[in-house]
Amino acid sequence: MCMNLNSKIRLYDVAVRLAEEINAAAIIIYNEIPNRQETNIPILVAMQELQSDLTRIYQLREVVLGAYIEGKLKMNDNVVAILGKMIIAYNLSEEPIILSLNKSADRVAPKVTQNILDLSLQLGYEGREGKRVGTAFTIGDSAEVLKRSHQLILNPYEGHSAEDRDVTNQDNWETIKDFAQLDGVFIVDENGKILSAGRYLDVNAIGIKIQKGLGGRHIAAAAITRDTNAIAITVSQSGGTVRIYKDGLQIAEIEPH
Repeated sequence: MCMNLNSKIRLYDVAVRLAEEINAAAIIIYNEIPNRQETNIPILVAMQELQSDLTRIYQLREVVLGAYIEGKLKMNDNVVAILGKMIIAYNLSEEPIILSLNKSADRVAPKVTQNILDLSLQLGYEGREGKRVGTAFTIGDSAEVLKRSHQLILNPYEGHSAEDRDVTNQDNWETIKDFAQLDGVFIVDENGKILSAGRYLDVNAIGIKIQKGLGGRHIAAAAITRDTNAIAITVSQSGGTVRIYKDGLQIAEIEPH
C-alpha cells in the first residue's frame, strides 16, 4: 500500500538525520523527492520502480555500484537509502564487487576500471547506430596479453598519441564506441592507454567455466584473466549485460539500465 505524503516526508526526515549522524556521502531515494528539510548531503534519485522486499536490496546494490562506477561514491563511503518503508544504512566496503575491484588496485588504477565500466554500460544500453554491440576490454598486464593475442585487422590505434588513446578521457569515448563494432577486443594498459583494438585472444579455454549461453568472447575473457594478471570486461551483444572477469572467474554482472 502506498504511503501518504506526510508519511513519506517523515521517513525522509529520519533518513536525513541518520545520514548526518553517520556522515553519509549520499542519500538514495527512488523516483521522487518529497518536500524536505535542508541538508548538505547529496541526494541520488534512482529512476526505477522498487520491486518486492526480497529484491530491493539487490536494486540498492545496483544503484550503489552504478554511482561508484560513475565516480559519485568512493570506497568506504556510507550511504543511507529509503526503500519503500525501510531506511537502510550501507557502507560501500560491504559490497563484494567494489571490494574485489579495489583489491585489484595493485594491477589496475581504479579510475581506469571505473571509466571502462561506465563506457561499457553506455555501450550496453545504447548500442551503436541502432544496433546492439558486443565487445571486450582487457585491462592491465598488457605485455603478457599482447603475447597471447594477435591482430585481426590493422591496429587503429597504432601511432596515435597517448592522449588520444586514454580511456579515462571521455572525449575519446565516441571513437572507442565506433571501434567497438570491430571483431576482437581492446587491449588497455594499467594506466588506461589503449594499445590495440580488433585483437584476437589466443587462449586455452580448458577448465574455464562460464554461464550457459555465453559465447567465445566471454570464454576468452575469462581465460586471459586466468593466464595473466589482467582484468577483463565484456559487453554482451544479445542484451548489453556487462560482466567483469578476474583470475579466470566472473566477479560481477551488471545490467545496463
